[in-house]
Amino acid sequence: MAMAPGRRPGAGASARQVAEAARTAERAAQHHRARTALPVTAVCALAFGAAAAVATVWQAGLVVALAVIAYGIRQTYRRADNSWAKGAAGEVATARLLAPLTRRGYAVLHDRAVPGSRANLDHLVIGAAGVAYVDTKAWRSKKSKLRFEGGTLRYGRYDQSQALRTVVWEAEQASRVLGVPVRPFVAVHGAKVPGFAGRIEVQGVTVVAAKKLPRLLQNLTPQPGWTAERVAAVEQLAEQHLPPHST
Repeated sequence: MAMAPGRRPGAGASARQVAEAARTAERAAQHHRARTALPVTAVCALAFGAAAAVATVWQAGLVVALAVIAYGIRQTYRRADNSWAKGAAGEVATARLLAPLTRRGYAVLHDRAVPGSRANLDHLVIGAAGVAYVDTKAWRSKKSKLRFEGGTLRYGRYDQSQALRTVVWEAEQASRVLGVPVRPFVAVHGAKVPGFAGRIEVQGVTVVAAKKLPRLLQNLTPQPGWTAERVAAVEQLAEQHLPPHST
């Protein structure tokens, strides 16, 4: 996505692009289903309605026919679950939480490309404690819970080990580019994070409730040599070598 000169990319920009592409594809699929499914629905509705009318009275048949048509329309135009849109919304929410840190001397960048891959870095936070990479997870399903069992983090019935390994890999790529250690974090929206005070260490990743992330980053131990000048220098390096992500 083209950016105006000097303008920083917005959080969740690449996820929104994918979400919009998914919505476009879904609208096309809905149009196709409408052209093929609705005539069949109408025929079925008439058949059910006629049968009900014979068995009872014509009013009952009409009710049955309308119910079948309503169900057919609902199925035809149902909206597919768009996890990309949820992810983009989660990234925007994390960006809002991190924004006040810039007034405290931190540099915060969003949605950066990993060189040589299609992956992106959701958020980079550069401050007196060094560099933190934050990956946003919008785990908002009411039917699924976040659990830590036997050394494994699970969201519902899904093992998150591979997702955490990916976060570690992304932090390593940022570290390689910037030439400094990068600590990985996962900011969770929605699901309650197990462990003490909404925070847990899993597979080298700090998983934390998103609302607790800013204070956690501010409470990290300052590292020697991380002056305001070095923060600015690393930020400039990130601007140059971790460009805005585009799909």
